[in-house]
Amino acid sequence: MPNPLATAAKGKGLRQLLARAQTITSRYGLTSTKMDRALATLANTLKRFDCPATLFVTAVTLARNKAVALKYHTQGIELAIHGLVHVDHTQLALESQLAQLRRAQQLFEQASIRTSGFRCPYLRSNADTVAALNENGFAYDSSPSLAWDVTDGLETDAYRRVLDFYGAQAASDYPALPRWAGKVVRFPYCLPDDEALVERLRLPSGPAMSEIWLAILERTYMAGELFTLGLHPERAWLCQAALEATLAKARSLLPSVWMARLNEIDAWWRALSQITFDLKSQDNGTFRVAIKAPSNATILIRAVQAHTPAQPWMRNYQRVSEAEFTLQSSLRPVIGLSPDSPLALGEFLRQQGYLIEISTDAQSFPVYLQRTSFGLDDQRPLLAQLENGDWPLVRLGRWPDGAQSALSITGDIDAFTLWDYGLRFMGH
Repeated sequence: MPNPLATAAKGKGLRQLLARAQTITSRYGLTSTKMDRALATLANTLKRFDCPATLFVTAVTLARNKAVALKYHTQGIELAIHGLVHVDHTQLALESQLAQLRRAQQLFEQASIRTSGFRCPYLRSNADTVAALNENGFAYDSSPSLAWDVTDGLETDAYRRVLDFYGAQAASDYPALPRWAGKVVRFPYCLPDDEALVERLRLPSGPAMSEIWLAILERTYMAGELFTLGLHPERAWLCQAALEATLAKARSLLPSVWMARLNEIDAWWRALSQITFDLKSQDNGTFRVAIKAPSNATILIRAVQAHTPAQPWMRNYQRVSEAEFTLQSSLRPVIGLSPDSPLALGEFLRQQGYLIEISTDAQSFPVYLQRTSFGLDDQRPLLAQLENGDWPLVRLGRWPDGAQSALSITGDIDAFTLWDYGLRFMGH
């Protein structure tokens, strides 16, 4: 098994690891009392803004602290798996990952907690991790990390080091959106998180921290993406002002920000991929649209005249309340896709809520895509192309109930007590 102490030193650097050791006793105690108070601080803040959360707990730690964990689980906080023990999964063979995940699931079941979610310790995963999650029936994974360029010259060597350690991708290059990996939905984890604000960037105050998270909120909101905010409960007091500012701003925005647990976002993303539609041409340049979707789906139109009530939404979109309606358009108001296009292209478009038709008749569509390849690097440029247009379009919004973007408050519980923390570095 990998040496957790060596892994932590690799990610933090020896000096940072020693500095971290000095803060441990202020955040953990010999019993779970300090962590219980930290969780209460976080839970009370969330309640004031009617915001749920997802917390990832190392399974052996959960088994040693069932009462405290269940206390917050029964308050509506989703608890998900943060590994069996806090080790680097990239250093584990496939069989080891399979066995550890199975044992972690058993420990959660013994605590009467059902979960389908996972986040790797250290945010470090590999292809074997994804294979093990698929084989063990997990629904989602929140290990991939995205770094937002919002530090405005505040970056430190310690922060750059941890971005490299996590293998973080640049949010300017890749959208902060769920992605499928087999049957598992993978959610991006947004950086800087609380550890980066406090330990890496060493920001001195609530306002300085708030500016960072508010900047990520603004960018994800404008792009209609997902802000997976990371806040370890032991830093709930230190980051409380920043969390409150972020939640207050999110609650003030119209169209709204959907605040949800990751299991709720997972369920929605699966539903979005199953939406179907029928588009029939009628007389006088009209089309009959029938969309089969959940009742809370966000149905949007652009640059068409719909014969149904519509309300202004974002940019040049309007939101319609009916799933079946007639509209005026000179062209089929969906995206045309060449039959020889990569399967990944069609899947990606459907996951974003776009309605597509496979056709060889390029002239029937306001936009027609004919590509020989499509990869992760192509996603953000394609979204910019589609969203910056003003041609006729009917589509589904990415999020339910008319929301423009999504926000999920998440955190990791690696330890409840000093004993837990010590055992963690012994691989227990």
